[in-house]
Amino acid sequence: MKLKKAGVVVMGLLEIRNKAFSNAQELLNKQPESVSLLEKTEKGWRMEVEVLERKAIPDKFDLLSVFELNLDSAGNILSFKQIRKIIRGDVQR
Repeated sequence: MKLKKAGVVVMGLLEIRNKAFSNAQELLNKQPESVSLLEKTEKGWRMEVEVLERKAIPDKFDLLSVFELNLDSAGNILSFKQIRKIIRGDVQR
């Protein structure tokens, strides 16, 4: 839901997530699977997404990369970096 605040369009969380997901897929050449963090910052938004790196059998052993995305207030990616790798079934995330 877009809100207007002092003449500026403010995007909602779902819109930010959807736009960032689409841009991240294009940038990383991989489909983000989930969002583990989405928070407002002074300059826009910070988001962490999990991306499948290596499929395993069973799925609980899939290798995922977690990327931090820094977004502007419209959800455009300003920068990104890989911050860790995790195993899907690891309960100590």
